[in-house]
Amino acid sequence: MLSRPICSHKKPNCEICTITIDVPARSSKDIRNGQMKDDELKKIIDTFESLEKGTDYSNWTERGYLMNRGVLYRYSPDSESEEAQLVVPTQEHEQVLRDHSIEYRTDITGLE
Repeated sequence: MLSRPICSHKKPNCEICTITIDVPARSSKDIRNGQMKDDELKKIIDTFESLEKGTDYSNWTERGYLMNRGVLYRYSPDSESEEAQLVVPTQEHEQVLRDHSIEYRTDITGLE
């Protein structure tokens, strides 16, 4: 629901009436399943979930990768945002670009 007061007016063209919209969302499980289908991302996720935190783990964390609720994110060194960005699996690049009308960028996955 949008952040506007509930309108008690019964006018059909009242400009302050509440509007409700459905925003498509994906579950963490669905996102993770997509990431696990990408061989490169699966390697990173497996490293994070391994009990042994060796050199590979250090390399991925130094590159800004992190796991949250089983989903892989990355802090981008080129971004001014302090929020981690979702790592999009290769097989979903085209769909994300179509859905969000973003020009294709080679760094969309965050892999270097």
